[in-house]
Amino acid sequence: MQAFLITFASVVVGGALAGATVVGLVNSQTAPPEKSPANVSNPSLTYGSTQ
Repeated sequence: MQAFLITFASVVVGGALAGATVVGLVNSQTAPPEKSPANVSNPSLTYGSTQ
């Protein structure tokens, strides 16, 4: 019985951690432009540049 409870608790904690990670990742990638790490209009790499 104890092994079942430990397994169940591990699944619950792991699922919560994975869910929080995915939610955080999605929120950071779909945030408004001032909070988003990427900007399509102003790329940080200039392709073809050797500098």
